[in-house]
Amino acid sequence: MRKLWMTGLAIVLPLVCLAQALQDWKALSQYDKEAVKKQLTQRLTRYVTFDTQARESDQVPSTPGQTKLAKELAKELKKNGAQHVQVDKFSIVTAEIPSNVDKPTPTVAFLAHSDTALEASGRNVRPQIHSSYKGGPIVIDQAHKITLDLSNAPQLARAKGHDIITASGDTLLGADDKSGVAILLTLTQYFYDHPSLKHGPIKIVFTPDEETGAGIDHLDVAALGAQAAYTLDGSDLGELTDETFNAKAFTAVFEGYRAVHPGQAMHAPFADNVLMASDFHTLLPRYKRPENTAERRGFILVDSITTEADRTEVKGILRAFSDEEMKTLVNDVTQAFNTVKAMNYKGKDFSLVFTDQYRNMKSVLPPHVVKLAETAMRQEGITPKRHAARGGTDGAQLSFKGLPTPNLFSGQYNMHSTLEYADVDVMEASLRTVLRLAMLWAEQPGTN
Repeated sequence: MRKLWMTGLAIVLPLVCLAQALQDWKALSQYDKEAVKKQLTQRLTRYVTFDTQARESDQVPSTPGQTKLAKELAKELKKNGAQHVQVDKFSIVTAEIPSNVDKPTPTVAFLAHSDTALEASGRNVRPQIHSSYKGGPIVIDQAHKITLDLSNAPQLARAKGHDIITASGDTLLGADDKSGVAILLTLTQYFYDHPSLKHGPIKIVFTPDEETGAGIDHLDVAALGAQAAYTLDGSDLGELTDETFNAKAFTAVFEGYRAVHPGQAMHAPFADNVLMASDFHTLLPRYKRPENTAERRGFILVDSITTEADRTEVKGILRAFSDEEMKTLVNDVTQAFNTVKAMNYKGKDFSLVFTDQYRNMKSVLPPHVVKLAETAMRQEGITPKRHAARGGTDGAQLSFKGLPTPNLFSGQYNMHSTLEYADVDVMEASLRTVLRLAMLWAEQPGTN
């Protein structure tokens, strides 16, 4: 009997220890998913009513609505226990959730941006909540027959039972990135309401003008004092962006001589700078345009062609994941430019300049920063999906400033368009991921 009892104890004790080890913050804090979803919904539908659409400008923030929202977010952070809350002259909001552990741990930062895209209006956004999605099309605007369905929103195939938020058909929603903002404010409240959850020092940051790339330049990384960071500016469940494009811009200038009567052009020093620019654009390889590339293939895109008298300027961008492909794209542009230059010996002047914009963050991201995010997802029953962004993130710039910053999913879809929507259930999963991630960082060695 004693032997049988000892055998049973040997089996039960490990199971009890395992159960205790698996007892997580959800059980300890009596996590209420529906209550959290309600908070996320209330916050997102309120934040999107602030018109924070960015615009091309030399000023940061580029629009006054961003400052208005920044001040509102600062008030809410203070209300939910955040300390050292500041709104600087660039409308960057910073705050701290103080550590509640008695050992040195690293400081981790979480960021979201408060501006919305340039491509569609962010004024008078009227959010619509489509609760417990049952499948089929979601009508956004009946009169204009604007709907979401699997053809323009394939994620809906995995969203039955989820709460979906759209705009009303004539504006974007602003889930990019106010879903991230809502998640981080809810995280702040959750830690405030559940002080038993152990975490190290956490910095919360809301930035302006992410859509123009200008806002993050003004964040003082050294003053922030974080050892790692994560942006919440991603899309589908489990998405973890640890790679971005390398990015360059180019400007090609063609100066001709068009101040000649066209009837006398054959026997005059006539040189058509408009034609030069047109030929240059045509000579760029069409199969390397954005609409003809996907996944890990880069592209060349002409953004604008402007003419004033004898001068025509062509501006464009190059995007590639590898240095080798970027060199090839630079050669393609240079070859087209040199061909046009050789064809137009009567031209007065020619110039071609390349400018670095941002680089692929993968080369500077420490593996453990990414792996901790994957661990957090797995502990919440989420399958991580590493994602190479066909674009850039604020995190790319921060990573090269010494603050490694991958990007996490936040439940936003069809960004930059009137078909934009948010999936509240994916937002809730993002919140759990970030809560878990903050506590995992508290287990890492570091200094407060």
